[in-house]
Amino acid sequence: MGYCLGVDLGTTFVAAAVAHDASVEMFALGDRSTVMPAAVYLREDGALVTGDAAARRAVSNPDRVATEIKRRLGDPTPVLLGGTSHAVTDLLGTLLQDVLARVTAEEREGPDVVVLTHPANWGPFRRELFEEVPRFAGLSSALTVTEPEAAAAYYAATRKIAEGDIIAVYDLGGGTFDATVLQRTTDGIEILGAPEGIERLGGTDFDEAVLSYVNHAAGGALSELDLSDPRTVIALARLRQDCVLAKEALSLDTETTIPVFLPTRHLDVRLTRAEFEDMIRAPLESTIGTLSRALRTAGVTPSRLAAVLLVGGSSRIPLVPQMISRELGRPTVVDAHPKHAVALGAAIVAQAHARPGGESAVLSAAPERQSALVGAAAPVTPLATTSAPGSPVEEAEALEPGGSAIASPPAPPVPSSEGGPPAGGPRSAPPSWLHGDPRNDWPPRDGHVPDGWADGDRGTGPEPDVLGDETWRDDGSDEPAPPPGARQRRIGRRPLIIAGAVLLVVLAVVAALVTLRPDGSSDAEADGGPPAGAPAPDPGHDHDTPQPAPDPAPAPETSVPIPSIGTTTIDVGKTPGFVVVNPTNGRQLYIANRTAGVVTVVDTAVDRVTAKIPISDGPPQYLTFSPDGRRLYVSVFDDAATIAAVTVLDTSSNSVLATIPVQTRPFASDVTPDGSRLFVPNHDSGTVSVIDTASNKVTDVTVPAHPHWVEVTPDGSRAYVANHNSNVVTVLDTNTLEIVTQVQVENSPHSVAVHPTRPLVANVNYDSDSVTMIDTNTHQVIARVPVGYHPQDVTWSADGRFAYATAVDGDSVTVINADNFSVTATLPTGDAPTSIAVLPDGSRGYITNLNSGTLTVLDLTA
Repeated sequence: MGYCLGVDLGTTFVAAAVAHDASVEMFALGDRSTVMPAAVYLREDGALVTGDAAARRAVSNPDRVATEIKRRLGDPTPVLLGGTSHAVTDLLGTLLQDVLARVTAEEREGPDVVVLTHPANWGPFRRELFEEVPRFAGLSSALTVTEPEAAAAYYAATRKIAEGDIIAVYDLGGGTFDATVLQRTTDGIEILGAPEGIERLGGTDFDEAVLSYVNHAAGGALSELDLSDPRTVIALARLRQDCVLAKEALSLDTETTIPVFLPTRHLDVRLTRAEFEDMIRAPLESTIGTLSRALRTAGVTPSRLAAVLLVGGSSRIPLVPQMISRELGRPTVVDAHPKHAVALGAAIVAQAHARPGGESAVLSAAPERQSALVGAAAPVTPLATTSAPGSPVEEAEALEPGGSAIASPPAPPVPSSEGGPPAGGPRSAPPSWLHGDPRNDWPPRDGHVPDGWADGDRGTGPEPDVLGDETWRDDGSDEPAPPPGARQRRIGRRPLIIAGAVLLVVLAVVAALVTLRPDGSSDAEADGGPPAGAPAPDPGHDHDTPQPAPDPAPAPETSVPIPSIGTTTIDVGKTPGFVVVNPTNGRQLYIANRTAGVVTVVDTAVDRVTAKIPISDGPPQYLTFSPDGRRLYVSVFDDAATIAAVTVLDTSSNSVLATIPVQTRPFASDVTPDGSRLFVPNHDSGTVSVIDTASNKVTDVTVPAHPHWVEVTPDGSRAYVANHNSNVVTVLDTNTLEIVTQVQVENSPHSVAVHPTRPLVANVNYDSDSVTMIDTNTHQVIARVPVGYHPQDVTWSADGRFAYATAVDGDSVTVINADNFSVTATLPTGDAPTSIAVLPDGSRGYITNLNSGTLTVLDLTA
């Protein structure tokens, strides 16, 4: 068998993918990009030139170039190039012919099967016209598939879709918009309802909006130009290209500058992301309305969607996933290269057709959507989702979610752990999408029995009152059924009573054996131990006595690219601003309720509030645990900056042990791994207070202005500080308390997160709407990832495969792949998500929603 070819003849770009026996990858068509412009240029000698060569010539001779050709299909008016008329099908055929020539030259033979894609909302007339395109390219036969079906095929090959799952494909390309609803069935993936679309809406319209903005900023100078002057025509062509570049730049940056070179005037026009978003918000709202209509025709409510798959180059605009998540309340998934998904899916479909003995289907579209072009080709053979070793589907599954095996430049390198293999090497756990779900090797969650849970204990703090609505068992036991979701064994009361009696006898014997001194102290006190009734000492504070090595923690569960949103939220009271999880067992969440003046405790076994701890020192703002989970350090301050202290809680009794004054408002602190020192950033004084946790002695270190966040590395040697107004991340040597270096990041770094195993630090930049990744070996920024509006917190998954960034004004959380720094999903949250905590076993994440008074629960492993 040779190879198969999938081609996406788009409005603005042409993409092609090649499927061999063991791989499916993009074919590089462009000079500097994998895709090539969908442009055709007529030379003086009558020859037609395509792609980058045509785009370059368009600047000097715009009347001889055709762009947005696909939009013209069905228009009876021919396209004029240099005064010569050309049929749209002829020009599309020229583009396809160029693709075939390039691929055939590289592969040294023609493809076995070619699959072309087209919009799902095309009617019979345009589909019939499209059938003529392969003839002009010299093909005897070809197959077609709709663009959303091709994208779904790629999605199914790279991510697990359970039977019955429903996804929506939101395809916003250069010139058209399509919305399609599909469902995974026993026979494959089928379209539900009727696809909806908008004929003329896409990236080119956004380019025109930018051009209009430039004209307005220039005082209408573009409207006054003499279009008969060749210099003017060339200047406008260049300006249009610069407007396209500005639009694309704003997907990564918060502002850009557009150079304007007119025959009589030169100027620069500044454009911010917010201004650009205001231009395109209305058309984007129309796309969401179209998507909603597609859901209605399919009879599907948004809550039934597993995800919304974003396809097309314009779907990379950050506002798109934000608006969809906010409107539908469902996760959005965008590939690292959304322009490639359709072509890759078409190649997978082509290879499935070349193997008529394939297994279960991915595509089960209506026959008219699987039409054969030029000749009586057989219907498209269903694509195998349960693939044999070495098949293209298995190879596609081996691609990292959110990425693809393409010929474009590689992603920035991720530093490996010191002394270990490179990231993604043998030391990494196999991802869940590679060979099925590795969590099948784990006990089911409902069958998991944590230590200390067999006796029905639900953790520290007051027990929730569940007697009023408990359900009694019908199996003869006198034990009430546990609350929904509780992980506990079915143990009757009678055995518990017997066990309690035995325990009392044992305790009485132990008490009788303790010899008291005449002054009432015990032998332990006489030997220098703590007084009776004192809290147990923190092992990390004893530097003279060697401590036994703790038992190694079990490996966390494998996180997935697209977490599931919990079906319910947890009400935790007013203004929950920050959440942390007990690091030793993951059983308790502690939440700082700012204006309420309390710290709320949630039992993660039942996801219910078990305690409210009043903080009399002032409003609790940020929290951090000691490594052994026995102490909770609460940053306390008020808006007037009249209160500045750290309150120390004993988590065994939820009582206040101490109050430690600091210089100014203390923000998010961290404890060294040995528990001996607490690093507290003092926002208003530009200092970090280093507190000895045994003596509560404070030492202050000067850092750049407005430190917001501190996190210490796992080995305890460095502390990373996000300095909000200085736009730097400061690196402190925790032994000498000296500044090692400062890493320039973007606007308003708010929080930092140290990777659990790699030399990598992530920080969110509040006013740049981004996350930057810092290589801690070189202290260089190696990646920048756009996220939601005003990100406030970033946290790594327990296994380090993904980072989660909460956007307080975007009402969303963004999932970032740690290997290639691509966004794998954007998920909706409650109102104003401020922080996220991940359980030590990696199974779930909890997000504080400041204005909603709730926690959003994420299942991070399914």
